[in-house]
Amino acid sequence: MNRNIEGCLQFSLVRIGQQDAMQKSIHIPNLENNTIHLWTARYSDLDLYYQTVSDFISQKEQEKASTFRKSADVRHYILRHGMLRFILGTYTLSEPRAILLVTGKNGKPELDPLGASADVSFNLSQTSEMVLIGVTKKRRIGVDIVKIESSYRFHDHAEYIFTPGEKACLQKIKPELRSQVFFRIWALKEAILKATGKTLAMMEKTDLSEIIKDVLISPEYSMKFLGTHPPLFICQFNIGSGHHGAIAVDVGN
Repeated sequence: MNRNIEGCLQFSLVRIGQQDAMQKSIHIPNLENNTIHLWTARYSDLDLYYQTVSDFISQKEQEKASTFRKSADVRHYILRHGMLRFILGTYTLSEPRAILLVTGKNGKPELDPLGASADVSFNLSQTSEMVLIGVTKKRRIGVDIVKIESSYRFHDHAEYIFTPGEKACLQKIKPELRSQVFFRIWALKEAILKATGKTLAMMEKTDLSEIIKDVLISPEYSMKFLGTHPPLFICQFNIGSGHHGAIAVDVGN
């Protein structure tokens, strides 16, 4: 999947499905400039690798996992962070446990900026069922995954994260479609927040009214360039099992 941005940038998206998530024998395409690799997996499928990924996580991550009250939350934390380290090890040719992760802007984890693989950037998001990881080079990236719940009472949430223009657009949509559009735009806003490192106040200032129209026309998948500050490449897509994903990449450099 390719997208040309104003005739100068072209992004390629490579989807790597859950059946591939922890299989070392698969061929992973090279992570070229202006390429985004997306990894998805269900916890239920990753569970087979629990003992393996438990050995990948750091002491700090083990301590973090121990703070969760529910055993399922502990297990999910270890699975997704072990998967992340496996993936980063694939791209950096490093042992997963040896990868040094640091806390970047707004608490976002990233590879050591002084390390040999500092040009590899990534982001992780999860629901109670699935994990989404995005990887790219030399650009800041944010991803978000949501499970669309048609019964979710989204109106109060939309009131403080949607712009007046977005709320007006939402009101014009058929009632049975509003929850789907809400979750898709919410995911995009979260991805933008992660890519830019801005605060939650950004959500009220970044208007995605035009994206709402795109979602209605192409609910399964759409891409767009936003002339914001910084300029952003964004993409929203269905993942499966009622899940929806979003990507934002800072293309300002």
